[in-house]
Amino acid sequence: MPSPINLLVCGNGGWSAHIATTLMSAVQATPDTPVRLLVGATEIDAVERERVQSAVPENPITWIDVSLAELDALPSTISPKYSLIELLAINRLPADVERLLTIDADTIVRHDLTELWNVELAGCTFAAARDPWQLWIGRGIPYFAELGLDGSRKYLQSGVKVVDMPAWRGRNIHERAFDHLDRWHHSMRYSDQDMLNAIIGDDWRELPLRWNAVQNSINELTAYGFTRADLHEAIVDPGIIHFAGGKPWNWSTSYRDSIAWLDTWEQFAFNGPYRDWYAAERARGLGERAKIRPQRRSLRRRLRKAASVLLRG
Repeated sequence: MPSPINLLVCGNGGWSAHIATTLMSAVQATPDTPVRLLVGATEIDAVERERVQSAVPENPITWIDVSLAELDALPSTISPKYSLIELLAINRLPADVERLLTIDADTIVRHDLTELWNVELAGCTFAAARDPWQLWIGRGIPYFAELGLDGSRKYLQSGVKVVDMPAWRGRNIHERAFDHLDRWHHSMRYSDQDMLNAIIGDDWRELPLRWNAVQNSINELTAYGFTRADLHEAIVDPGIIHFAGGKPWNWSTSYRDSIAWLDTWEQFAFNGPYRDWYAAERARGLGERAKIRPQRRSLRRRLRKAASVLLRG
């Protein structure tokens, strides 16, 4: 039997349903390789842990606790502190974890993770895809010059990573990342992503975009950072779909209808232990959205009437 894939997904209690949905997709997409599930958790109680576990009954979850007090003690950035759960959880993994795959809890896995798990790191601490929105350090970290960084260097997206844990530990990634947070938190926009981009230099290998296909991000600027083949594969046949911008569970928002791969996400969301919760959220969100539309129409009518009065005098 092949060695297991060590998969880490993190979140707080409000993300329990999304963690379960992501784990279901990962396990179902990888039928021939054992997947060892690790969940970094803040304020996920015993009841919710049982519910998440019921989504993947054949794969026991190892829970890695990160307390709310720990997060509260950290300096604040623009991003929610919950985005730092992963970096804290990585620092307290079981000692036998030598290679780690991390994926965010707003993802759906479509293809077998074995290929991604076996990627050659070539001596680098981790592999990640390039961020399709920021592309370069100069766009992703506005204070790059103060750090002495090359603004033309590629900027990574931290939502999916394959990590060499001995290298991570030996190169003091945890300490260096949180040192950066302590010093630059007032300037940071993307928390853990800023932290890693600021300290990692060339010590990472670029993954194909299909393994972190950030939805609704492909635009004219994005095309400068990837080949046509990379973009085509990420759009048409992604290995991991990442809903990093618009969330598929935000039914009240008008942009939801334009998010790609909604059907794939719903196949897992509505066939797992949180199906009733998602159904209730959908009903609530659509109800809120229905109330907003008449308000917008009324506002447009008032604006047109005011414009007419001004024009006619």
